[in-house]
Amino acid sequence: MKLVGYAFAALAATPGLLLLLRELVMHRAWLQVGTHGVVLLGAALLLVWGWRQPRRIPQAERIFAGLLVVSAVSFLQMYAAHPEQIVGRDLLGSVLLFIVTGLLLILPSRLSIPLSLLLLGAYRLEVNLLSGIDRDRLLVSQWVNTGMFALLVVGVVMRQTLAGLTERLHVLEELSNRDPLTGLFNRRGFEAQARLQRTGDTAGTLLVLDIDHFKVVNDTHGHAEGDRILTELGTQLLRVIPPGTLTARWGGEEFVVYLHGHDVLNAAAVADTVRAAAQHTLFGHVAITVSIGVASWPTDDTLHHAFLHADEALYTAKREGRNRVWVAGQTAPVQSGSAG
Repeated sequence: MKLVGYAFAALAATPGLLLLLRELVMHRAWLQVGTHGVVLLGAALLLVWGWRQPRRIPQAERIFAGLLVVSAVSFLQMYAAHPEQIVGRDLLGSVLLFIVTGLLLILPSRLSIPLSLLLLGAYRLEVNLLSGIDRDRLLVSQWVNTGMFALLVVGVVMRQTLAGLTERLHVLEELSNRDPLTGLFNRRGFEAQARLQRTGDTAGTLLVLDIDHFKVVNDTHGHAEGDRILTELGTQLLRVIPPGTLTARWGGEEFVVYLHGHDVLNAAAVADTVRAAAQHTLFGHVAITVSIGVASWPTDDTLHHAFLHADEALYTAKREGRNRVWVAGQTAPVQSGSAG
């Protein structure tokens, strides 16, 4: 969106800037022709540079801000050397307002506003001292330019404030959807993401995972160690499961995984890979095992209903000895491990 705005601004500004360049060439102001030409060429190149790789936009903005400042100083120097002979006071004010607009749009307000005030002050001081025109005759143009500048400042500050609020709201929304301990989705975030994934006709499979004897782990090693195990298990889940799989900490030591587009047989194999990885990993100085329940989640079924089936399978796995994967509706585990 920012690049589209910059492209539109460039298209709108180009005719006036080219006419200004022609005016400078006609007056043989070669220093200003050079600086003004560099700004025009630089703006075009930076726009293409940023368009090809958007991550470069902040660097491109800083470079363009430097070009604008050089251009502003060049025009102020030209007016100081030849008041009203090449660029009149009104045109100088318009040029500086154009430059100020660019600075306000691409720099943070803590930098752009003081710099813009400095340029506007230099313009008013130069014109008052060097134009040779009665100050009363300068009032209209100078106060109009000052008013336009004030409107620009207000607009830019409001834009930056709204952008900051939008970013903070996005962060808050993200935090409200995440488990603060593991960084995985929480129940609210999982439900929201599952709704987004399940918009087509493709079904999936739900895994419900629980750490075996986790209360004993907490009682023996302390809750801080228990929290660390939960965090490391969450990280291991993301490494073991297929990319794009939806994973959440449901609460306590329970995790939920949704495999979109996977049938029960495929999902059970993934679940057993998760189980085996946990069994063969030493979490700090603690060995743990996990039990996993697997249930299909058809397109016409609810999360609540699918979760009940997977949860029942999980408790069957625990009842039958733990450290195993159990598919809802089956009479034997996918693969048995030693009890955890």
